[in-house]
Amino acid sequence: ASVRALNNGLARTPPMCWMSWERFRCNTDCTNDPENCISEKLFMDMADEIVNKGLNKAGYEYVIIDDCWLDHQRDSDGKLQPDSKRFPSGIKKLSDYIHSKGLKFGIYEDYGNFTCGGYPGVLGHLSTDAQTFAEWGVDYIKVDGCYADTNTMDVGYPTLGKYLNATGRPIVYSCSWPDYQQAEGKLPNYKLIAEHCNLWRNFDDIDD
Repeated sequence: ASVRALNNGLARTPPMCWMSWERFRCNTDCTNDPENCISEKLFMDMADEIVNKGLNKAGYEYVIIDDCWLDHQRDSDGKLQPDSKRFPSGIKKLSDYIHSKGLKFGIYEDYGNFTCGGYPGVLGHLSTDAQTFAEWGVDYIKVDGCYADTNTMDVGYPTLGKYLNATGRPIVYSCSWPDYQQAEGKLPNYKLIAEHCNLWRNFDDIDD
């Protein structure tokens, strides 16, 4: 058998999941649109629906937060924190809830200074953020590439992956690395990408 992606025992088949971006984008208006905003309620509701409709029995196992879950500032210790109004219970409690349903929990971040939505990125905080994700019980992470130098991605994404692995927690690593390089006319190093990522993104967002 041949291995075509990161051989860490995870994502041996394509991960089946529910992810918020395609439908809910960066809707943070929980005052006027409480049922459709990026909040802990949305992800708890979706976890419930996956189980209630039996989608988990069909193989859907991850519930994944995409962009815009963060506070615009890190906490006093320099750690990532969620928007306290939309995620009042904190990310660990949300993760625990999703796990209690027999599902797995995924989250979003960005290799640059900021996420695509303008929230704090991981650049300069790789070790701290990797440990934070592990402490929160993250099982899957999508790492975007907005506000990042594509020339540094061949080093940066593997470095973040090493920090994730060093936590000892099994975390599926989804990289957006080749998409951003191709957008600038560069040829991605797929051999390197496959060595460090469980899966990756080649092109732009999907839409209805």
